[in-house]
Amino acid sequence: MPEEVQPDADGTPLSRETSSSRVMLQLERISCPLCGSSDSSVVLTSKDNLCGVPGEFNVERCQACGHRFMNPRPVAESLAACYPQQYGPHQSVPKVALVSTGTNKSDYESNSKAAIPDRPYYLRIFPLRYIPGLKRFYNWLMDDLSQLVPIAPLRTLHATDSGPIESSRPVKPRALELGCATGQYLVRLQDAGWLATGIEPGERPARIAKEAGLDVHCGTLEAIQLQSEQFELAAAWLVIEHVPDAKQTLQRLNALLVPGGKLLFSIPNAGCWESRFFGKYWYVWELPRHLHYFTPSSIRKLLEECGFTDITISHQRNLSNVVGSLALSLLGRWPECRPGCWLLRYPDRPTTAIKHLLAPFAHVLAWMGQGGRLTISARRRTPENGK
Repeated sequence: MPEEVQPDADGTPLSRETSSSRVMLQLERISCPLCGSSDSSVVLTSKDNLCGVPGEFNVERCQACGHRFMNPRPVAESLAACYPQQYGPHQSVPKVALVSTGTNKSDYESNSKAAIPDRPYYLRIFPLRYIPGLKRFYNWLMDDLSQLVPIAPLRTLHATDSGPIESSRPVKPRALELGCATGQYLVRLQDAGWLATGIEPGERPARIAKEAGLDVHCGTLEAIQLQSEQFELAAAWLVIEHVPDAKQTLQRLNALLVPGGKLLFSIPNAGCWESRFFGKYWYVWELPRHLHYFTPSSIRKLLEECGFTDITISHQRNLSNVVGSLALSLLGRWPECRPGCWLLRYPDRPTTAIKHLLAPFAHVLAWMGQGGRLTISARRRTPENGK
């Protein structure tokens, strides 16, 4: 039976506004969502340090497979209450007019355009702008590999004997984003030539995306009726760790993709140094919103079980988790610490100056296989490969 969590002593976040909703979450105890084992032990107890959802929550480790997950976790009816109005990723408004990728011949456009300012610092110093290769190096340094945007492979539709005679015309392939929030990535997909559709369970961000003219369904992936094998691309950026049943979600995305269709997504890396170094102040715990904590090996195994192949796992050149963890460490000791409050805003609203400062360190950690976030590419198996 679901059980009600009691609030902690103060029930307030360390540095964000108190949640407008003080409804207590209904929680249920579960077995390991990856292997089904009921043998797990508590490794962490924490309150919501970011949005102030009341209560204390546990992270447990499965004794059989080692997967870490929130247990007990919110029941389906309580999931919406985990995302109060001030939740950071739901605050942005999509820009509906981006520069077209035009005749870009590469497979992907810049992975993170927002990370590269329109007028980089090196262009503000007269002699530097003429150094050969500097622009390419700057773009490489500032590209954190956080969101890949494939260039749409345009196809041509020809008239058939059974259809009306008409001239050949290009057909846009279809792309789906799960957890699209306010739709910024959908805009980038459209700009890259895709016919983009989004799914967002939050009513407020879904409304913002719809008002921007984007095709967005409000609800969960399981509740929305979509035809199978209609998308050539599916994306889910920092979403899979939020869903109650990650295996079911990945299986459903697999079914929505055409054979050979590509899945792109990102997740926090629970196998890197950050969780061990920061302990209870690790930014990525983010209870009660994060329900899973994957490692590169556990997510690869899960993808294979869900029918994916050609799996590529890349470490992002991104230190947002480190900045957020440092902020929580400061605020945990000195709740009124102004530098801590300022740093805690960075993961949701990164500044160019700090990005420049952190970029070299982020590249080194990614090269060492210790990036705090993972970008993952996989394809739906095809009948031809027999796998």
